[in-house]
Amino acid sequence: MTAVPIPAPVAAARLRARPVSVTLATQLLRRPAAVVSLIVLAGLAAMAVLGPSIAPHGAEDQDYVHILAKPVWDGGTWTYPLGTDELGRDLLSRMIVGSRTALGLAFAAALLTGVVGTALGLVAGLYTRFLGPVIMWVVDAQLGFPYLVLALALVAARGPSLTTVFIVLALFGWVQFARVVRAEVLRVKTADYVLAARGAGASELAIVLRHILPNVLSTTIVVGTFTFSAVLLVESGLSFLGAGVQPPTADWGAMMAGGRVFLNTAWWYSVVPGVMVVITVLAVNTLGAAVRSVLNPREAK
Repeated sequence: MTAVPIPAPVAAARLRARPVSVTLATQLLRRPAAVVSLIVLAGLAAMAVLGPSIAPHGAEDQDYVHILAKPVWDGGTWTYPLGTDELGRDLLSRMIVGSRTALGLAFAAALLTGVVGTALGLVAGLYTRFLGPVIMWVVDAQLGFPYLVLALALVAARGPSLTTVFIVLALFGWVQFARVVRAEVLRVKTADYVLAARGAGASELAIVLRHILPNVLSTTIVVGTFTFSAVLLVESGLSFLGAGVQPPTADWGAMMAGGRVFLNTAWWYSVVPGVMVVITVLAVNTLGAAVRSVLNPREAK
């Protein structure tokens, strides 16, 4: 029997019927860098979720007999594979538990800024007479003010704590979402299908939810990946400066700050958590670049 060819219109309809998420996943899996990034991020997410259950020791357990013990590659033992700190605490366990603090704060802050920034960007793009200019004025004002100075002033006023760090991080990235989403809304709201829906009598809310928002979500996802990296760097930087997560809570930035005194004798103390931050940021940025090139092939070229 000879195969019956599928008519071109039917084949095109089938391609259009495929969910965008399936198409995006298929394209990403064809890119080795994106696959490696996904594997690394999946491992980091599992480490953050499981946390203390997979740590070989308690994050606060002290062993005064093995203070500043060397890592296993420098003559240490497998009891403390990455060595110990100045109080004899296992660095591997603290890094595993600290991933929950660092990644959890960064993810929660990036998610909140994404929701708030996207909502304000939609409003700014739809209402260009009064609300839009006011929102963009606030955006420009925040972009014109040094963010690190604002963060340190807020920490000094409220005192360093997890709540203060979360508030500081939540104030960081929403402006990027608002600017990008507003630009996309200004482009999409004049498209033919939006004008047709408005001419057919669809309400403004229905047009936003069914036509405008789905077309800006892809851009929001890309911005979200880069925002997560930026927020993680800010969180680690604040903790390194002593204005973020406070001891004895395990955190990558706080670990780097604690080890800087011992760089000459125990360089791994500060370097290992720093490498974890670099790996995380590199994996997220690589994945974000892959998503952007899949969603916008012209830009990738």
